[in-house]
Amino acid sequence: MRLSPETLRTQLRSGLEELLHRTTPGERLPSEQALAQQFRVSRATVRDVLSQLESEGFVIRRQGSGTYASRLPLEPCENLLYYMHFPTLIERQGHQAEFHQLDFRLEPADAFYAEHLQIPPGAPVITRRCVYLADGHFCVLVEDSLPRQLLTDGQYTQLLNSENIDIRVFLLSTTGRFAYRDEMQLSAIRADDFPQLQELVEDPARPMLRFISACFDKQNCPLICAQIFTDTRYIQYRLNRHIL
Repeated sequence: MRLSPETLRTQLRSGLEELLHRTTPGERLPSEQALAQQFRVSRATVRDVLSQLESEGFVIRRQGSGTYASRLPLEPCENLLYYMHFPTLIERQGHQAEFHQLDFRLEPADAFYAEHLQIPPGAPVITRRCVYLADGHFCVLVEDSLPRQLLTDGQYTQLLNSENIDIRVFLLSTTGRFAYRDEMQLSAIRADDFPQLQELVEDPARPMLRFISACFDKQNCPLICAQIFTDTRYIQYRLNRHIL
């Protein structure tokens, strides 16, 4: 059976995290070609996942030198500040996870996106929507949004033609920008207060968690904003803070 790109990236991500736990910070990792052969994936898949790990601060990539371990990744279920891998979180609760990319939308910024992306109201915003299921039931809706002005026409076309893509990694790797800090807000909501949820959930009155996450560059300009809606019957979050 041929595995989907999302499944391959998930398996590679887990394998690289295990490798990093056996690696000393500063130690050089195997080459992309060696990793591709070890995990039986393409070099493009290796490159995508390494870019993701780099954007989260777990590895450092030096052109002409290689990739080096930076710090140990937290366990996925304890990684709320840095990375939420929903298939892992769902399956750790004993459920079968599914992923579906819904669509891309180009829409004028409403008051929410004007505030969180610091752009004028009505400026074009690209939003990618995807949904995660647990045992066939709605679990998580993720809406990743960025200002259209950050991408060239060619980059925008490339994004629209991508499947199951990590839009944050795409933005950082394609434009050469760097993430400097993240902000996250957490609130309890009702599904029936959000039109995008009413077509997905079975009980619109059910309480849910809503995350609003924003990624900023070093000049304190927002690069991307995410809204994450979660039904906590199928998933649990934990926060692990390391005191140095």
